[in-house]
Amino acid sequence: MGLFHEFVEDKDVGLIGVEAVGYGLDSGKHAATLTKGDVGVLDRAMSYLLRDEDGQIIEPHSISAGLDYPGVGSEHSFLKDLGRAKYYSITDQQALEAFKRLSRLEGIIRGRGDKDVHTAINHLQV
Repeated sequence: MGLFHEFVEDKDVGLIGVEAVGYGLDSGKHAATLTKGDVGVLDRAMSYLLRDEDGQIIEPHSISAGLDYPGVGSEHSFLKDLGRAKYYSITDQQALEAFKRLSRLEGIIRGRGDKDVHTAINHLQV
């Protein structure tokens, strides 16, 4: 919930989240739990999950460290269901392009940086 927390009660602020769709929504290699998942229980929490027809967890994919979990926090699930937050998705390639642009224009490496910089170097062939 991070940044959302302070703004949930402020209806003048729109809440927009972005989730990882890896190679694309129809590729089977994504982590788009809010877009393609359905409601279930994992690790004692009800939220949107990536599951197969038998209800078994599907392994997600994302280029980003930490975004390859088959579920999403229950707070994000709740905000989606309420319509309070809107969630969009981007591919690994789009995330890398945004990473490059933000780094070049603002000198910012997202997150802690240390866990992402090696992935970026490998995929961007820097």
